[in-house]
Formats: sequence, C-alpha cells, structure tokens
Amino acid sequence: MEQFLDQAEILLRGVVQSHDISTLVILHRLRDLAGVLDNLKLYDECRMTGDCALDLAEALGRRSLEFRHEQAETLSLIAGFSVYQPRARTLFIQAVSICEEVVANNASHSSKCSILFVLCRATYMASAQDRVQWLGFAVQLMTKGLPPTMVDPRLHSTIYNNYGTGLHELKQYANALEAYDEAISHYRGWVINNPVKYNYNLVEALTNVGVTLSMLGKYGDAIRAYRDALELCRAMLAQGALQYNDLMAKTLYRYTASLVELNRYSEAAEMGKVAISLCRIAQAGERVTSSLCSALHNYGLACYLLGQHAEAVLAFQESIPLRRARAATDPTKEKYLGTALHNIANSFHALNKHSEANAAATEALEGNHGRVLEACHFASDFRSCFVCQGATKSDSTTPQ
Repeated sequence: MEQFLDQAEILLRGVVQSHDISTLVILHRLRDLAGVLDNLKLYDECRMTGDCALDLAEALGRRSLEFRHEQAETLSLIAGFSVYQPRARTLFIQAVSICEEVVANNASHSSKCSILFVLCRATYMASAQDRVQWLGFAVQLMTKGLPPTMVDPRLHSTIYNNYGTGLHELKQYANALEAYDEAISHYRGWVINNPVKYNYNLVEALTNVGVTLSMLGKYGDAIRAYRDALELCRAMLAQGALQYNDLMAKTLYRYTASLVELNRYSEAAEMGKVAISLCRIAQAGERVTSSLCSALHNYGLACYLLGQHAEAVLAFQESIPLRRARAATDPTKEKYLGTALHNIANSFHALNKHSEANAAATEALEGNHGRVLEACHFASDFRSCFVCQGATKSDSTTPQ
C-alpha cells in the first residue's frame, strides 16, 4: 500500500508540473496514475483521473491518425480498471474499432504490432463471441500481415491461448485445440530456458487442452494432457512455488472428471481427495472457492458411483451451499446444483436417511421441472433411481 501511495504522489506531481512537457507524456502519466489509484481502491479518484485520460486521448486522436493508436491503447487500459467494469465492453469495442480504422489507413508493420496488445487486452473481459472475433483479427495480423520476428513471442502465445478459450466457449473444439497447440509449442520452448516464468502458462494451456479433449469425448487423450500439466505442477511445488497449489487443484479435479467418464472410480476418488486438500491450503478467493466447489462435487460423484455413500454425502453437503451461491448469480450453474442434489438424495436413500433423501429429491425435481435427470447414472432405466422414479411422467419426458 505504501509503495502505491508513493508512486501515486510521484505521478501526480508529474502531472501537475507538466506544463513544459508533451501532451503525450501527460496522457501516459494520467493513465499510470489511474492504474495506481485503482490498485489503492480509490475508485472516485481513479474514475476522475481515468476520465481525464480518456478525454485527452480523444482530443489527441482527433488531431491526426498518428495518435489514434494511443487513443485505442488508452481506452483498453482504462477499461481494465475495476471502477470501469460497467463500461468495459463499450470501451473495448471502441478501442477495437479504432484499431481496425488504423490498420485500414496505415498498414505499416509498426501500426499492426501496436494494436496487437490492444486486441489481446480487450479480450480479457469480452464475451466469447467478441473474443473470437477480435483475436481472430489478431491472428490474421500475425500470420498474414507481419513477419514472425516482429511479433513479441509472449504476446503470440497469449493471443493463441486466449483465442482457444474463446473457441472452446463457442463449442468449436477442434479449432480450439489447434489454437492451444500453437500456444503450447511456443511455451515449451521458453520453459527450457526459464521454467519459473513460463511453466504456469504452459500448465494452464495443457489443462485447457484436457478440458477441450474431454468435451470431444477423448478422455484418454485428456488424461495424458492433465498428467503432463500435473508433472510440471509437482516440479514447481517442489521448488516452493506455492501459487501452483490452486492450478494443480484445478487440473486434478478435471482429471477426476475424465477418470469418472472412463469408469475408473477408485482412481477418481483418490485424485479428487488430493484436489480438495490442495484447494483447502490455497489462498482464499473466488477462484479458489470455485475450484473447491468443483473438486468436492467430482470427489462426491466418484464416491457415489463406488457406493461409498457416507463419504459422498459429506462431499455433497459441503459443495451444495457453494453451488447454491454460484447458481444465485449465474443461472447456467443451476444444472450442477441439480446434479448434486440428485446424487445426495440417492446417497441418503442408500443410507436409509429417508427424510433427508426426500427433501433433496424434491428440490432436485423442482429445479429440473419435474423431469428425469438426463445425466443420471441409472439411465436409461430411470426406475432404478430414487429421484427419477418420482419424476412427472409425460410423453415428452418419459424415456422410450
């Protein structure tokens, strides 16, 4: 905190005393100051400084095309600050539009290089559709408009990795794998010379590959990608890189899900237990809570399928409140809550805890509009499932 305050004081003094320096330097100091104020959580001051930077950047952009890329850079930087989150997408769209205008009017290599950073930054808070569109533009610039030696290698891989994430979200899995492979090929080269700096990126990309392969039903290939990622995580944890706890937990609970799909329930339960332990020792935060929720769910599912219902109940009882909280803010997560309720109801029933089983089953059915659960592990003989046998029967829901 003290460091940020000192930095803010220096930057503010520079802006106040900037009567004898260029407008461009003032713009850069305003941007830097806004970033420091955002880190200090001085949001009113950040907004005021950021708005000044945006106005100054717009004025510069009107003077000549030469300054338009500075305007785009300013828009994308300011949009990334916490206080600008409600306006972020609008600012990023404006930044990308300016980038396209700059390239259309100035096809120089330096112009194309400068806007790659803007395109990459704009995608961190973008929808999947925007991310794919904007990074597709960046890929086109890198592959057809620029010599490879002019593209920052780190930026090259970041763009391809983020591009793959967007393609995955749009369910374009084969294209996503191609993008991830391009990123990974570069990451592997850098890891040899600087593992501390680049291993994290490589592990994330390998985990992304595993998730995408799982969506394609290629669970064996997914497990191989997860194992590569886990090997790197273990090596870094042995060197004291504790930030890998969360990343390893995330990889493990996804590994667990693939093992379940291959009916390797004992291995899945073993991996799931390790994932939960790592989540518990990782630093607190929304990302860790999300990982713990998924790790508990996948471990509970493995125990449930092994017939270890008491252990399954314990895992689901801890995960369900987390599922409720996530579903309350993101309706797309409701299906995972329904699955957890469905499974815990069956486990309660197996343990002869009838009141608990009935309560969970009722909530599961209400959340699924009285229908059988398509992901039920008793399918297609839903009558064997305690929950699904109570589902409302109709021509549209009764399995044929």
